Amino acid sequence: MTSGRVRTIGSAVVGICIGAVVLHAPAGAGDGGRPFSVALSGANEFNATGAPINPHGDADHGSIKLTLNPGQEEVCWAVGAITLTAGEALPHLAHIHEAPAGVAGPVVIDLFGGTAAVPPPTSYPTDTVCVHADRAQIIEVLHDPSSYYVNLHNAQHPAGVMRGQLGK
Repeated sequence: MTSGRVRTIGSAVVGICIGAVVLHAPAGAGDGGRPFSVALSGANEFNATGAPINPHGDADHGSIKLTLNPGQEEVCWAVGAITLTAGEALPHLAHIHEAPAGVAGPVVIDLFGGTAAVPPPTSYPTDTVCVHADRAQIIEVLHDPSSYYVNLHNAQHPAGVMRGQLGK
């Protein structure tokens, strides 16, 4: 009888400890972060006043998969196949910007090119690449993804060739 009580108590203690570990784990830890699949389109590119900036519209399009992981302080990305207007250069920059749909906003996380530690891809689709990002900034994006977008830039469209909001 004593050993039965010990087992019951021991199981209860284990259950409490496991619960404590889960409750105190950093956001994104153990689950790989929060994934986003984003459709990109030139028709979604606008300047700060809301005027369209890519005259090719949806002719320039693609996709990107992102995983935002504040626990690891990283953003992982993989760009899918992209379609560009004939004669256009491949994207050489990619960022996450802060702004709602229909207007341009400031860069908050560099994905490749520019000040990012990762050079631009030489072909698309790409493999998955992870870049360091500030934990607090990732958490801000996760709290309101519809206020953020990802876009790619090329030589013909330095303000952005295609764009997609993280949340709708």
